[in-house]
Amino acid sequence: MSDTVAEVTQVVHAFAECWNRHDMNAFAELFAPDAEFVNVVGLWWKGRDEIKKAHEFTHATLFKNSRLTITDVSVRFPVASVAIARSRWVLEGHVSPEGAPLPPRAGILLIVLARSSGVWSIIDAQNTDIIEGVLSRPQ
Repeated sequence: MSDTVAEVTQVVHAFAECWNRHDMNAFAELFAPDAEFVNVVGLWWKGRDEIKKAHEFTHATLFKNSRLTITDVSVRFPVASVAIARSRWVLEGHVSPEGAPLPPRAGILLIVLARSSGVWSIIDAQNTDIIEGVLSRPQ
């Protein structure tokens, strides 16, 4: 693995590490000030502050005791200072809005990062739940 791929992969894993500590200050710092994020239900947050506030709310409620595991990280570079990282994830320990335990979920996280002053920051992200049996397979 090249150093550049390792640096980007580290940001992807930091996403999960901050999530699992429920440290939304550190989580928000992974994002550029003007970053955007679309979550699994289509909520679209614009800017680091909105991203932080949304995650603070869910980590005080639905995700308070959740654990996010990242697997299968794939990184590519359309240009030298931009990275596209896709990773599979599993989420456990989350609850419904009523507080009932929910089964584990799996999904794919797409993160676009830009390198500025030697630091990789998330500039855009989109999260997708994998719902088995819903997708059609090519014939």
